[in-house]
Amino acid sequence: MRYRTLCQFACLAALSAGLASSFSAQAAETRANRFTVSDSVTSVQLCGNRNQGSNKAVQPYRVVQGEQNGQSYLFVQWMNQPEDTPHWRGVAAHTQGFAEINDDNADLGLQDLRCRAHGKGIVITAQVTGGKPAVKRRTMQLEVGPALEKYSISFSPALK
Repeated sequence: MRYRTLCQFACLAALSAGLASSFSAQAAETRANRFTVSDSVTSVQLCGNRNQGSNKAVQPYRVVQGEQNGQSYLFVQWMNQPEDTPHWRGVAAHTQGFAEINDDNADLGLQDLRCRAHGKGIVITAQVTGGKPAVKRRTMQLEVGPALEKYSISFSPALK
């Protein structure tokens, strides 16, 4: 039988501590723009058309809502149609997250999420639970697109 030395145990403990600290650093990273498809996705909607009013192919937005540990997450994706495919099969060209919603410390829940076209952009509305100061009823309006990284978000009553 082979016995492990104290040095081997010390090396193993140091390696384990290093791995644990890297995992906790990743967990603490804000989820504002980190998009992953997972079991926590609760809703996916196609909405709007970035090429509204032109002869180009339809390029909708995809609104992805998820929830993990009681915290809601929201992402909007700009979808493109590959040119060599005969049927519509969208591919995400860009993904936009929203720090106001996706931050772990926001403690917000989104319910009754709705999306509608607004020119070449979209407007997303939802009922919001949680947040500070605590209120019985809060609504959110989020205007997205058509330009990348451009959005406007408002809460009524406002968050602090």
